[in-house]
Amino acid sequence: MQTTVQRILPVALLLLAGCSNGLDGTYEDEAGVTRYAFARGGDVRIHVLGADVDAEYRVDGDKVLVTSAQGTVVLTRRDDRLVGPMGLELVRQPE
Repeated sequence: MQTTVQRILPVALLLLAGCSNGLDGTYEDEAGVTRYAFARGGDVRIHVLGADVDAEYRVDGDKVLVTSAQGTVVLTRRDDRLVGPMGLELVRQPE
């Protein structure tokens, strides 16, 4: 006979797996000047022109809202790319 934990654990693991928004990973522009490294839990590290900025993000449909002390940037998800203001296009990097 299975214990309650043995019955609940597989369901809990499935729910946790479903929490991923598929954004985790690193996205970089073609020139390698701008890089966004997204982690689970809503943290992102932005690397631009040699400087690193820690920020937070949230996903709303196909929009990714990245908020730091400098303000909020809205990126749009398009397959393995993130498109932002002023022609910014970030491509998902292989892991």
